Amino acid sequence: MSLAVALSAFAGCTIAPPQITLTSIRRADSTSSANEYELEFELVNTQGKAVELETWNYSVVAPDGSTYGGSWAALAVLPGDARKSLVVPAVLDATASTAPGASLTVSGELAYRDPGNIARLLREAGLLHSRSTFQGSAAIVDALRVKPAAAAQSASPSIPPPQPASPTPAG
Repeated sequence: MSLAVALSAFAGCTIAPPQITLTSIRRADSTSSANEYELEFELVNTQGKAVELETWNYSVVAPDGSTYGGSWAALAVLPGDARKSLVVPAVLDATASTAPGASLTVSGELAYRDPGNIARLLREAGLLHSRSTFQGSAAIVDALRVKPAAAAQSASPSIPPPQPASPTPAG
């Protein structure tokens, strides 16, 4: 009974979870077997204390039902009363129907650390797991990266590299 009382008292001490919104999906790379996407999220912390972000666990669903499930270390801090954009990766098979303009659905949760001392004690005891859930859809935008080899081939050979200055005699 005392644990139940302590947990109910603790409920008033926790902070509001970060608000998470999917803002864009960019195709970042493409091969004959897979497409890599960058899922951009906007996070909002309405509390005055910074929140340490731990791990993203998420799934991506293409219009044809193809899925990707991922886990990604956040390795970030969301300052108090602040907004921050974070990007996480996803990879779908090249045969998935993911043409630019197609919409992907993303859902999951972001684990974070409640900064309070009581929360820290409960987390260390394995009794508290703070998570913020999210779900959203966005249309794919192509933003394919230029491959280094392609960039080197397109460089103009008519411009010579800079030459070191000739040493001047000491005099």
